Amino acid sequence: MKKTTNKEKKLLKSIKTAQELEQKYLIMSDLDGTLLNNKGKLDKETIDVVKQICSKGNLFAIATGRPRRASINFYKQLGLKTLMVNFNGSYITDPSNDKFMPINLGFNYHIAIQIFKNKLIHQWIQNVIIENIDGVFIYKRPKDLVQKKSLYSHFHIEKNDKFKYIAKDWSNINSDIHSILILMKDEKYIDEITYEIKRLSNTLIVRTWSIPSAGTIIEINSIFSSKGMALKYLSSYYGIPLENCFAFGDGDNDSEMLRTAHYGHAMKNGSMTAKLSARFMTENTNNEKGVALELKKFFKVC
Repeated sequence: MKKTTNKEKKLLKSIKTAQELEQKYLIMSDLDGTLLNNKGKLDKETIDVVKQICSKGNLFAIATGRPRRASINFYKQLGLKTLMVNFNGSYITDPSNDKFMPINLGFNYHIAIQIFKNKLIHQWIQNVIIENIDGVFIYKRPKDLVQKKSLYSHFHIEKNDKFKYIAKDWSNINSDIHSILILMKDEKYIDEITYEIKRLSNTLIVRTWSIPSAGTIIEINSIFSSKGMALKYLSSYYGIPLENCFAFGDGDNDSEMLRTAHYGHAMKNGSMTAKLSARFMTENTNNEKGVALELKKFFKVC
């Protein structure tokens, strides 16, 4: 066997270095509890780090349970030109390209009406927010002003001129559903209502989370709606293999995304489900710029 000369070794090393430099990465991040601090804001260092990484040809994408209207400002602050994932993967758009046809992985509105008319479920409902292509539909006006402010501000409801109260007139719902959010009267009924929803339709994903001052939320999406599925799509769309993908998240709804990405990072402040799903954990919380500091280490940016 021919022995490799020093000259050939140097050439191989330079080729390997060039290939490594040409590698591009896709970073997908959740917003609340992850990229945003506890005040729901992006800090300057996070913005600067993301922009530096993207200037080198890497891609950064947002994947959130929020609707598009409640995440577009962060997209603009970060200077992104990528696809954006909303409603936990139910709705994918490209805010930078009007020619991109939105991807809607919703479910039939008749299923939603069937859920709302169920007597067992109805007795546990405090309020409902329904999102589809026609806008936002709210079951009733919240009586608690603190709850209203927290709920409306989180989903930017009043900034959407297409929202309406529907009371018991479900006939307003006649387009397929992106997402249903059920505000519970009492969180002790979560198991009962989850079981009843799945009994009515076992093709849906049911998740739970909470909003400060508003209460416990049950979220209903299509079974195809997940951040993990969205990451696979973006990986294919941009031609960046999953072994070159990062993911950051803190909640149970981030778990599939964290498992899918080779560099899946659960936040230090994340749920146990998120931490068990990820290969890595950030050294710092969302309130300590955890995402930015991990990216700085890997990409060696200032």
